[in-house]
Amino acid sequence: MPETRLFMLGTDVHCCDGHCGRVRSLVIDLAQDAVTHLLVQPGHRRGLARLVPLSLVEATNAVIRLRCTMEQYEQLDSPDETYIPPGIGGHEFYEREPVISWPYYAGGAGMLGVPRDAIAGVPQTLTTDAVPEHLPGEEEIPRGEHVHATDGDIGQVEGVVVEAGTGRVASVLLREGHLWGRRPVLIPRKAVAKVDADGFHLTITRQQVRDLPPADTTS
Repeated sequence: MPETRLFMLGTDVHCCDGHCGRVRSLVIDLAQDAVTHLLVQPGHRRGLARLVPLSLVEATNAVIRLRCTMEQYEQLDSPDETYIPPGIGGHEFYEREPVISWPYYAGGAGMLGVPRDAIAGVPQTLTTDAVPEHLPGEEEIPRGEHVHATDGDIGQVEGVVVEAGTGRVASVLLREGHLWGRRPVLIPRKAVAKVDADGFHLTITRQQVRDLPPADTTS
């Protein structure tokens, strides 16, 4: 049986000389059915996320450790594009080129967590995630992606187990249940029928999911 690794979404990520962020999402090559990159987001969203190839991952226990320095990490590609949209204050000073700055994510607070209406005279930015444009044929799995059994919603994705050598998906870690009484369960890859914009669709029922043993996520 091949060696496997569990990648938990939201896990802290460390370079060999410092903390660089947390796993925001996993990037999967749909044709190969394999995880190719981790998308690592700096703390408090202060900066652009970086695409980390699986080849840089050294360990995946309580934290994920990378075989690179912070300086090397900063040189990795980012799928995030930050810009000032038309109609936002300060836009007249910029043309249509992307503006790299502390990102403001649509729907959240303003820059650096300050409400937008409290930042007078400061150009405000929007950040978009463009993984498919950077990596054609690949899609993201974010934390909280819904999982649907054949007879209804059964929980949310917390991580993915992959084969250590190939990155191929072996199973999906599901947080089964609702706010109270949730438990982690590993769904075998063969029980996943498809993945689309609505989440993961299984070939088994909710009761069959509940009958699976709880997963050990401590190792």
